[in-house]
Amino acid sequence: MPSDSVIILTDSPNVIKDTAELLQFVGYDVSIASDVSAALKRTDAQLILVYYWLLRDAQDVVRYIKTTVEIKDLPVIVIIEEKNYITLLELYQIGISDYIELPIIDVELISKIALHIELKKNREKIESLYKELRESLNLASSLQTLMLPEPVQVCNGIWITSKYMPSQIVGGDIYDYFTVNEDVYLYTADISGHGIQSALLCSAVKSVIRSTAQRNLNMADMINELQESLKTVLGHNYVTGLFLRIRGNEVEYINCGHPPLIVYDGHRFSKMMMKSIFPIGLMDYKYTSEDCGRFELQNGLTFIAYSDGLYSIFERIRSSEDSMRLLLEFLNKEISGIMPEALPFAVANALKKRYSELPDDYSFVAFGRSQGINYYSENSKYETIPFDQNMKELVNEILLGVSGDNYTLLINDHERYWSIVTKNVEIGRILRKLPMSITMSFGAVECVKLFK
Repeated sequence: MPSDSVIILTDSPNVIKDTAELLQFVGYDVSIASDVSAALKRTDAQLILVYYWLLRDAQDVVRYIKTTVEIKDLPVIVIIEEKNYITLLELYQIGISDYIELPIIDVELISKIALHIELKKNREKIESLYKELRESLNLASSLQTLMLPEPVQVCNGIWITSKYMPSQIVGGDIYDYFTVNEDVYLYTADISGHGIQSALLCSAVKSVIRSTAQRNLNMADMINELQESLKTVLGHNYVTGLFLRIRGNEVEYINCGHPPLIVYDGHRFSKMMMKSIFPIGLMDYKYTSEDCGRFELQNGLTFIAYSDGLYSIFERIRSSEDSMRLLLEFLNKEISGIMPEALPFAVANALKKRYSELPDDYSFVAFGRSQGINYYSENSKYETIPFDQNMKELVNEILLGVSGDNYTLLINDHERYWSIVTKNVEIGRILRKLPMSITMSFGAVECVKLFK
């Protein structure tokens, strides 16, 4: 095993000669130089020992070391003639790791050099592990994002907008919505745990749900099959989830330990009373039709599915109070009154403004029916609104602002206004033509409330 390299910078090699011989005797690879350029040539150096007859010169050398990128992280030990606390304070402020006072005591010299080299190696190991962890978390986050559906979509006459908000810790949030024949499937789920394992389990959940939906299984059997598929990989983890199948206006659901839907009528947010049963994988349980519930979609009502990360921030700040009540209080105070299609994006903006960091990631999916829906994207077109000539011209002008292949335009017909939601479409140039409107921008997504 190669020995650790120590560089001695000095203008008095005779004074430091015995020190160099001692370090060589105990196994260090020692090189002596009079200027810092030698340190730059030794890429394998583990520590720099500095001794100059004038302490001012030693200070200048240390200052140069600590401002030179290639060697600034090397530990520096300064040898001094006598202890002067003011000078030592200045040296520590510049960045030395330690000092040794002349005459040098062999044991002190060897132990301090060994200590600081070991600390350097441990720091490098920690930095390497941290880098690997960050790469793993970034991969998990990328996997999670790739698995999520488009944030603005229409499924068989139901408009859906969604937003996933990551935190510093990658969690196990997954949501999806899709159409099989005439049925719309929509769910939000949360896998306990964090990191790459949770992200991979998210992929398994999505795959199984899509597969079982194609076979037209009832809701209970879908969840039983999901539980059976995950049994060998969940370990000590479990899955909470709210799974819905929408047929016409009738919604059948099974809630496996997940937060209930929130209902928004355009003015107030309220919690829906829902059945709930055990999370998936928490115990050996067979789900039945008795565990399922039903409700009806209504024009003008928006339904919100989300993960518990949405209200976890309120638990952290005001732990003694009911977090769901605090969430509803926040929504009614900060969000109430905006167009329903903008909810996922507006909530994310409001939380980011209020709290610099979120303690957990969360998912937010808003969906509902309106009097009419027109939807345009690169691969699909869905129209139920017979536009007059003015609206046709407006749509055509909006689509002229498409800025990429992955674009979306959603127009919902509400009683007193039109909701216009775009993704990757530049609409700034036409806003001046819409005086009776309110516009909200959320990065790639723009939401316009156009009064009739």
